[in-house]
Amino acid sequence: MFRKHTLFFLLIILALGLAVSGIINIHLELRLLALTPKIFKYRRLIQKYAVKENVDSRLICALIVQESGFDENARSVAGAQGLMQLMPRTAKELGVEDPLDAEQNIAGAAHYLHTLYHAFSDSDDDHRHRLVLASYNGGIGRVRDAQTLVRHGKKADPLLWEPVRGALSQLTKAHADLHREVWGSARPPHGYFEGSDETIDYVARVMHYYGRICFYRNVLFFL
Repeated sequence: MFRKHTLFFLLIILALGLAVSGIINIHLELRLLALTPKIFKYRRLIQKYAVKENVDSRLICALIVQESGFDENARSVAGAQGLMQLMPRTAKELGVEDPLDAEQNIAGAAHYLHTLYHAFSDSDDDHRHRLVLASYNGGIGRVRDAQTLVRHGKKADPLLWEPVRGALSQLTKAHADLHREVWGSARPPHGYFEGSDETIDYVARVMHYYGRICFYRNVLFFL
């Protein structure tokens, strides 16, 4: 017990030092470290379904940190539920009978992530992670529409996150003329998307947690 407390204390000191140097975001760092006991609690479930669905366990963990902070009973205003905040319709499609059951929630979300990773199989890993996360948060249809805009511009690669990130902000009513040029309709195929800033911030946060979980992996989380 002493060794665990000592290690945790040293990691806090390290986090503070990195924060002062500007290397990390101290708020996100402390939130992640504070959730260490809960990460240990659900570690085996995360690993079980990460292996089953061939998905990175560290990414699943990072998603849960962002989505619910490991609160099994978390519910969003939009209706998302459980550890990985599954929407009722998505949960039903995935065969999740009780989204508030930790194992069912992780199992369903891991399978969904597997499907998303398959959808972006042509992208390199780093960009693939981000495209998958954007789809998890904003919907794969919106990401596909953004990729179409990138292709239309013929100046960037739709398999890369950066141009897709920029195109997400063009899926609004203000860009109706562009939509008509691309699709012959003022509305993109999957509707207007006014939440691009939120989705872009979401991707950045989850990837921050993912990076830090990878950093601490062999000394703290063992994922």
